[in-house]
Amino acid sequence: MKYVIKKYLFIALVFLSASCSPIVENRGYVFDEKLLDQIKVNETISNDVMDILGSPSTTSAIDASTWYYIYSKAETVAFYHPTVTDRRVLAVSFDDDNKVNNLKYYGLEEGKIISYVDRTTPTRGRELTVLQQLFGNLGRLGAGNLPGN
Repeated sequence: MKYVIKKYLFIALVFLSASCSPIVENRGYVFDEKLLDQIKVNETISNDVMDILGSPSTTSAIDASTWYYIYSKAETVAFYHPTVTDRRVLAVSFDDDNKVNNLKYYGLEEGKIISYVDRTTPTRGRELTVLQQLFGNLGRLGAGNLPGN
């Protein structure tokens, strides 16, 4: 009998410990150091970068001559929101001749947290309760206002 209880207790502990292990999600571009070493500043052109690294995650909104390759790693534990544990961004800039003129790497520590402003715009008029909305038009609609009359 004690053996059966220990067995079920062990199985329950295994399931509990497995359920608390984080779920890891790798998102975006997966960096390969061998491919990155093939890109040479002032030598490699944009078509070669596209062949080596593939299409960028995004381009600069201000100047399309900068390409960004973005990777992030997020971990989710139990029912909590995902937490980003690693982020790498490669910014590849091109000159007027479409040659790479700058390679810049950014990590999680260079990122800045943006806090969104949660404001609401006030509207004119009055606020109605649910009952006022449901019964507010009773008696306002006459037979002359119906379509087809």
